[in-house]
Amino acid sequence: MNHRPLPPGVRVADAEEFVYTHGRLLERRRVDLLLHGGGTEGVLTALGAYRNPDGGFGHGLEPDVRSPKSEALSTLTALDLLAGWDLAEHPWVRSGLEWVASTSGLDGSVPFVTEASLEWPHAPWVQPVPGGSHLTYGFAAAALLTGFSGGWAEAASDWCRLRLSRGATASDLSAYEAKYALRFLAADGLPSGSADSPILAALRERLSADGSLPVAGGAEDESIHAVDLVHHPWTVPFPSDFFGGLVPAAVMSRDRRWLASAQEPDGGWSVDWPAWSPAPGIEWRAIRTVGALEMLIR
Repeated sequence: MNHRPLPPGVRVADAEEFVYTHGRLLERRRVDLLLHGGGTEGVLTALGAYRNPDGGFGHGLEPDVRSPKSEALSTLTALDLLAGWDLAEHPWVRSGLEWVASTSGLDGSVPFVTEASLEWPHAPWVQPVPGGSHLTYGFAAAALLTGFSGGWAEAASDWCRLRLSRGATASDLSAYEAKYALRFLAADGLPSGSADSPILAALRERLSADGSLPVAGGAEDESIHAVDLVHHPWTVPFPSDFFGGLVPAAVMSRDRRWLASAQEPDGGWSVDWPAWSPAPGIEWRAIRTVGALEMLIR
C-alpha cells in the first residue's frame, strides 16, 4: 500500500501503542493492516464477529448502540470498513444491502435505530428519527457504487433526491445529514460543474472559515471538520471538482495539518462528543485514532 508523507509531528508509534492498549481487536487488526500490510483475513475475522445470520451487523460495532441485533448504524459502519479495505465486492456488502432493503420503510428510507435495540444499552442521543434517517444517504450511495439494484435501491435514491431538493433551498440539513448527503451526491454522478450545485452552494455558506460544519445541538464546539466532511471510504473516482467545489484545496491542506496536531499526549485522538459510558468512550478514541491515521497516511 502506497503511503503519502505524513505532516510533521505525527507520532505513529505512539498512536499504534494507544490502539493496542485501548482498542478492540478490530481496531488492532485495522492498524496492523494499515501500518504493516497485514492481510485482510485478520480484519475480516474480527469484523465477522459483529455479523448476524440475517446479513446485518450489530453487537456494538457502532459503539453507541450496544444491542446484539442488526442495526443500520453498525451495518453501514461494516460496509464502509469493507470498502475502505478495497473489499467493496465482498459478499458481506451485498448481504448487508439485502438486509437493509428488507428492513427499510416503504419509501426506501432507513431507520436510525429500531425500537428493539432501545431495550439494550445505548447513547442517549440514539433515538428513532421520524421519516427516515441520514443513514439512507449512505446506504443509497453504497447501492449505487456497487450496482445493487431493485425496488429498494431505487426508492432509497428517490428519497434522497427528494429530500435534497427540499433542503437545498432551505439550507436546513443537519450537519450529519449534510455529510452523508455529500456521499450520495458524489455516488449519484453529479455532473462536471458540480461546484455550482445549489446544494453545495447552500452547504458552503454554512461552513466555518476553517472548512468545518458546526453540529447544532451537539456538544460545545462539536463540529464536522473538513477532512471528515469530505472523507469517503469508497475507493472510486469522483468528479475532480466535486469536493473542491465545497472545500478548497488550501483549506483541506490546513485541516489535514490540524488533524495531525490534534494527536493527544497519550498517542491517541479524541472525539468531539461526550462519552456516555467509559467503554464506548475509549472505543471511540481508538476508532478515531485509526481513522485519523488512515486519513493522514492514505
